[in-house]
Amino acid sequence: MPQEPSESPVRSLFVRAEAASLPPVRSLLRDAGLPESDLQEEHMEAFFVSRAGDEGILACVGLERFGETALLRSLAVRADARGHGVGDQALQTMEAFAASKGVNRLCILTTTAEPFFETRGFERCDRTALPASVQASSEFKSLCPASAVCMFKEINPTSSTEKHRHG
Repeated sequence: MPQEPSESPVRSLFVRAEAASLPPVRSLLRDAGLPESDLQEEHMEAFFVSRAGDEGILACVGLERFGETALLRSLAVRADARGHGVGDQALQTMEAFAASKGVNRLCILTTTAEPFFETRGFERCDRTALPASVQASSEFKSLCPASAVCMFKEINPTSSTEKHRHG
């Protein structure tokens, strides 16, 4: 007897968000218990979303840039889509986008997802180790509690030693 397909493994495609994405992104973030009160339409320029047909936004991820360091924020996956690799796809999408914009280091604050980010190369750090511009962001100053874990990851491959060409 053929095996029933599992509860539809989610295949996700992330696209740049548009201003109209703000209300559903805010709703998804609220449902995930993540800060959203400071988000405005202009923030959507550095957000990516994944849609599930007519079911709305499946996942989102955003970036706040501070020179060569950027704050990864608002990575959220709808509860019914978790455990299918959508969070990985969101993170990979944002890492590629950030690197293409000259970002060398991503940082995050999290109260619940430390294991997720740790297994994907992020390391714990003290908040004071990050640039003052990041520390002055609303995410650091007021939206995330002082108990949130601060993590970072070096992402830009140009920062690694390049091989010398002979010729």
